[in-house]
Amino acid sequence: MYATKYLLSTIKEKPANTESISHQLMLRSGMIRMLSSGIYTWLPTGYRVVKKIINFISNIMNKHGYLEICAPIIQPKKLWDQSGRTQLYGEELIHLMDRKKKKYILSPTHEEVISHIFHQEIHSYKQLPIVFYQIQRKFRDEIRPRFGVIRSIEFLMKDAYSFHINKKSLKETYQDIKNIYIQIFTAFKLNFKIVKTHSKTMGGSTSHEFHAIANIGEDKIVFSKKSNYAIHSDKYHTSPNKIKMYLIQTKSTQSRYSIAVVLMRKHDSLQIKDLENIKILAYPIKLIKPKKMILSYKLTNDKKFYTNKNIFIIVDASIKNIPYFILKKDWFKETMSPLLWRKKIIFNKIITTNNINKNFYYSLLGEKVYTKNSIEIGHIFQLGKKYTKKTNFSLFNHKQKKKILQMGCYGIGINRIISAVIEQNHDNNGIIWPDCITPFQIFIIPINMHKNKKIKDTAKHIYKKLIHKKIDVLLDNRQEYLGKMFADMNLIGIPYGIIISANTLKVQKIEFYFRKTNLKKRIPINQLFNFIKKIL
Repeated sequence: MYATKYLLSTIKEKPANTESISHQLMLRSGMIRMLSSGIYTWLPTGYRVVKKIINFISNIMNKHGYLEICAPIIQPKKLWDQSGRTQLYGEELIHLMDRKKKKYILSPTHEEVISHIFHQEIHSYKQLPIVFYQIQRKFRDEIRPRFGVIRSIEFLMKDAYSFHINKKSLKETYQDIKNIYIQIFTAFKLNFKIVKTHSKTMGGSTSHEFHAIANIGEDKIVFSKKSNYAIHSDKYHTSPNKIKMYLIQTKSTQSRYSIAVVLMRKHDSLQIKDLENIKILAYPIKLIKPKKMILSYKLTNDKKFYTNKNIFIIVDASIKNIPYFILKKDWFKETMSPLLWRKKIIFNKIITTNNINKNFYYSLLGEKVYTKNSIEIGHIFQLGKKYTKKTNFSLFNHKQKKKILQMGCYGIGINRIISAVIEQNHDNNGIIWPDCITPFQIFIIPINMHKNKKIKDTAKHIYKKLIHKKIDVLLDNRQEYLGKMFADMNLIGIPYGIIISANTLKVQKIEFYFRKTNLKKRIPINQLFNFIKKIL
């Protein structure tokens, strides 16, 4: 692309009424322009990035055998009424009505439509599992659009939907797509974390969010640098992983268990009625409190304990899913020792105490934790039968037994990815794009090409050869001063540059520029294309 034929709508000064770096730089680099609050036009530079992201995601989805579709964005309201989500979404839904007074929804998501369509198209369990995806516009009536395209009324999303004959198949596909998301966000050079959360208005059981760390993020998460996982800050407590235990006398003469142990969160209390109907316990319930908690050392070090050979383990339901917990090594001291639940302990009994709150507790094995703002860039759900049950979407399995289908859904916010990448990859000069989604891979600045035929011919030769090799290149052939051209290329964020001058041509070389490090390297022209091939 020649710069004179391209729309370089760059802005030197910081635009007014912009709260975030990404919003400022998207306006300054000529990626977007606001049409109305929360509604933006993607200009050529911005839309090139959009298409790069769409192509990257589509290629990965296609390689896994997932099928691309395009569902209508205008949906009959009755579908939402049937699923019960009209009320759940509330005022965020944008309503339409046609001339016949028929009511529609401008789509924020497609679970209802997908369930309806593929109820008609899937006829045998042999077609399952199957995954359909699309990348297109969605709409949400934002009460307060902000941060540019992060929170907007119209936004781009990759949404996928899977159908399964059983829960096992759903879990397998869910894990596959979770791994795909990790691959995508890693390729985009994002610093991100995975948050296990509840499904909210989407419904279903298991759900994971993907969060990119960003100062302007509206979420706040707590995480460790050694883990890919995090939790929302409102679910984190400064000492969430401290667990206390009660020792209880068993009917030792009638059982192989010499003692029972109740494990609970530190700040919860145990009531005798919580232990009713546990036959192995001696009645009346008798709590044992030794002078020193010798047993706690045994919990973390004795292999016999792991197999529960002589200790009956009772665990409070609120902590049974915590991956790690910490026990006191000494009854009177705060020395802590980590222990893995699932690998080392088999629970004999799970109880539910009466005073459990709903906070999810997270532990980090004593690692340092960080609290940062974040942008949610992806969300995946195991919906189960929430939507298929309402439409009686069922098939006969291999045993000729009728089964309601299991369903999953998987979303990625394209707008939010772009903003998050910019928030994490910029400097005082502008954006720094990762190679795979940059609007152009290389720029060429031929200094004074309009006054020097050799520079002009060299620039055009390099340009044509790069185009032939299917490399996205922008040749700046404007009659501008060098500082302006260089500033525009840096602002747009093109990762690499070729600078051609009379001085370098005298020795048959060019200057190769690295945007991220702001360094230049002289390369012989006859070695240039092999050098570029290695870099790209």
